[in-house]
Amino acid sequence: MRQAARWVHSSLPTTSCANAVAPNISGSMAGVTGVTAAGGTIKPAQKEYEVCFRCHADSRDRGEATVMRQFPLTNTRLQFSTGNQSYHPVEAGGKNSASVPSLISPAWTVNSVMYCTDCHNSDTGPGAGGSGANGPHGSEFKPLLERNLEMTDYQSESPSAYALCYKCHNRSVVLSNNSFPLHNSHVVTDKMACTTCHDSHGVANAPHLINFNTLYVSPNSLGQLSYTSTGLFKGVCSLTCHGVDHKNTAY
Repeated sequence: MRQAARWVHSSLPTTSCANAVAPNISGSMAGVTGVTAAGGTIKPAQKEYEVCFRCHADSRDRGEATVMRQFPLTNTRLQFSTGNQSYHPVEAGGKNSASVPSLISPAWTVNSVMYCTDCHNSDTGPGAGGSGANGPHGSEFKPLLERNLEMTDYQSESPSAYALCYKCHNRSVVLSNNSFPLHNSHVVTDKMACTTCHDSHGVANAPHLINFNTLYVSPNSLGQLSYTSTGLFKGVCSLTCHGVDHKNTAY
């Protein structure tokens, strides 16, 4: 994920440089109170995610999950924890550096750190190629996504269906099965959404952001619902998906 920059208005008080680098806060939010990765209050916030955590972490009114998950969690502070087995690199650089060949370089590398607003932003803002506001002020794509992301199965795969994922992950590499050997089969042939297997924020006890959407994925005939990584680009699934019973199915 790239080291994204944020323009700082010269009239705003700030101790940062004109172009903040992720995850550092920009001057447009100078002086704002935040919540740290450890859950404490910090004023002023030093990282952009600390501002987001005020409402989307430990708050009791943070809202419901967009996708029904095997491991349900809506506290973003916990989802992005660097102690998790997998997470998008918002607080710090990511893990599993050898297993993401689809990253679009040079903008995004295995060493990059990203902003929350790289995904949650205005659909008419500069990140989406428009001239609108820069920030999560509003978007036609739920939940305040900069680009479209289909979250229901049985949708035809296209650049627009998973535009948010393809912002950072090369579509041709993903569909060429360079990491998971059944990406093309699952996404194109079986019309499974990216979010059916992957939890975009992070997962405490599963690698590769695997956290199944239980609307489509359920226990198999033996009552098993699990994914186990067995090595680079290898794993075992025990579950039922689209009516297919997987019993320790290896790939």
